[in-house]
Amino acid sequence: MFKTLSNESLVKIYLTANEQRLDQSFLQLLLDEIQKRGIYDSLFETSVNCKSSNK
Repeated sequence: MFKTLSNESLVKIYLTANEQRLDQSFLQLLLDEIQKRGIYDSLFETSVNCKSSNK
C-alpha cells in the first residue's frame, strides 16, 4: 500500500497523522510498514528531533 513512498516520507506521514489524531487503524497500517522496513529507529529519532525544534 505504501510501497511508492520513501522511508522519509513514510515517517513524516506517520508523525503528521499521529499529531492530527487520525484513525488508529490508519496509524497502525503506517506503523506496520515502518516496522516492516526496519526504520522504526528513524521514526523515534525524527519524533525526538521534531519535539526539540518546537521548543
